[in-house]
Amino acid sequence: MRKLLAMTAFLCLLAAGTAYATVSAPPNTYGGSYTVVGARGSAAKPAPVAMVERLAMGSTTSGNVGAPLTEINSTVAGLKSYAQYFPKCTAGQINTENGHNGKWNGVCPKGALVASGHTTAALVSSNLKGPGSPCFLHLSVYNGGVGKVTYFFTIANATDCDGLSTGAAAAWTGSIKQAGSKFVNDVPEPADVSYDAGNINLFGSLQSETLNWKKLTAKHGGKTYGYLMSTGCKRSRAYSIAYTATESTTGAPTVGTGTVKGSGKC
Repeated sequence: MRKLLAMTAFLCLLAAGTAYATVSAPPNTYGGSYTVVGARGSAAKPAPVAMVERLAMGSTTSGNVGAPLTEINSTVAGLKSYAQYFPKCTAGQINTENGHNGKWNGVCPKGALVASGHTTAALVSSNLKGPGSPCFLHLSVYNGGVGKVTYFFTIANATDCDGLSTGAAAAWTGSIKQAGSKFVNDVPEPADVSYDAGNINLFGSLQSETLNWKKLTAKHGGKTYGYLMSTGCKRSRAYSIAYTATESTTGAPTVGTGTVKGSGKC
């Protein structure tokens, strides 16, 4: 059994204040970055911001693809969410009655979409032998209410993902919380997006993901709130991304956690 080890990250500064870090031990290496766009704000006067999230597989054991992920837990410093002031759309709303006869996330109210982007994955058998079948997905993230976010994949064409179509993976729920001045986003990966992708007995191996969190604002009590607000940033904004993977068709046991750490300029 191959094992993901807890690893020390190294940091490479990129343009526009973005930092990119990777962990460096086989069989899987991961990368990731968070770039917050907008005013620095302060604890007394937080400022609405947007954010770009980038996740990626770095490299794998030769001839293999990465083990499917069961959880991604991210922390970004100097951010706070005011989700309570925005419309919400839950996984239950999207999934009810077989996706409302194909409407799926079309049932979500205006203003509930907080982030969107795309994911590239490889569909492979449980031996993880690559390269596998490519899968190109659009990812939508909705405010799921206080402490919750709703994730949902859509597929433009059946040829984009080995014949799978929208709804093959149901909408699911992640969590957000505050840990001091840090914004924490925990995303468990259910079977149908990970170790039984699309319910066709294949592993879904993440290759890359880019997710754009929107600069949303809402009025409440005469004040303006952002879905994400910066509560301060001096010289840089630290982040960490903990990846947990499995090599089991049941999702357990996991094979450890690889953690990426870095920071981006304010």
